[in-house]
Amino acid sequence: MRVLILGWEFPPAKTGGLGTHCYELVKNLGEKGISVLLFIPKRLSNVKHNLKNVEIVEVGSSVVSTYNTTPPETFEKGYGWNFFQEVESFNKKCVDLAMKYDFDVIHSHDWISVPAGIEIKKRKSKPFVLTMHSTEYDRTANIFPNQRIVEIEKSGVLNADLVITVSEQMKVQLIERYGADSGKITVIYNGIDRKKFFGLTEKGNRKVILFLGRLTNQKGPIFFLQTAAKVLEKRKDVLFAVSGQGEKLSELIKTSINMNIMGNVVFTGYLSEDEMRQAYSMADAYVMPSVAEPFGITALEAIASGTPVIVSKNAGVAEKISHCFKVDYWDTHEMANIIMGILDYPVLGKCMRRNSYRELDIFGWDSVADKTIDVYRRSL
Repeated sequence: MRVLILGWEFPPAKTGGLGTHCYELVKNLGEKGISVLLFIPKRLSNVKHNLKNVEIVEVGSSVVSTYNTTPPETFEKGYGWNFFQEVESFNKKCVDLAMKYDFDVIHSHDWISVPAGIEIKKRKSKPFVLTMHSTEYDRTANIFPNQRIVEIEKSGVLNADLVITVSEQMKVQLIERYGADSGKITVIYNGIDRKKFFGLTEKGNRKVILFLGRLTNQKGPIFFLQTAAKVLEKRKDVLFAVSGQGEKLSELIKTSINMNIMGNVVFTGYLSEDEMRQAYSMADAYVMPSVAEPFGITALEAIASGTPVIVSKNAGVAEKISHCFKVDYWDTHEMANIIMGILDYPVLGKCMRRNSYRELDIFGWDSVADKTIDVYRRSL
């Protein structure tokens, strides 16, 4: 079987879970004997991936990500620059290139390559599989979703032969918002490669609470700062690390100054893979207060680093992980109470981190690849 995967983010050009998922899926599919033809935009660097049974074709679009490649001053609306023109160009080039190759299945990820997937399906008469990692409603936290993207997502869901979602709540959302047929949706949760993280290491003397993600409304960094202010009313020896970049950075800095907590808050900006792993391992707790979170791979990464996690009740990862603290994203009082509990009673955090670490056994990328192959076979 040969699969054409229409990608967008692919290491080192990645900003979150989508890039991680695509890399690990492609890698594990190839190792299982599936021939993968991967179309991606132009790479950020000359990194070459030595992946078995994988042919990577650079389509040539100059944009490599929805986020963090656009100059900040033109990025206030979430999609600046000539982004949509680049996406349209990328899709047209994918269609043209696809005519030159043989394959059995087409697989798109999120809306970004849906137009190409639909058109290639028509021209080549091949089944079209779509993985939805998030929707425009998620990415905008339901605040003025871009209707152009909404329509593309709906078209993709309705035209795909089979759809994969990364959580049950995402499946429900596609049914309710886009009228998807529940019978053609398969839930495949994301995975984690524990070998890439430090495991159950001891924490340092400095108390550190970590937020790591895009600085957007979706990820809820403002609730992290509000939680920090409540904790700092009780104890001053805690450092709150805000890691990531996004259009809300300047607003968040101003907020921390106005709250008079800037002395206990550090904005790290973008972290490399090594820096990210170090941040996870140093933290006494990881907080993911997302307003909308279809899955949340960062929670698995924190657990793999031996760090207790606090996640929004609406996060997809909360459907499968029992040993984590689950709160409403807006309930900063409860988040502060949990953080205080972890800091004041070390045995609580120790118990949580050990039990959650054991739960990672069900989150192998090997299993994700097997389940995806089953979807491919069903589509055929």
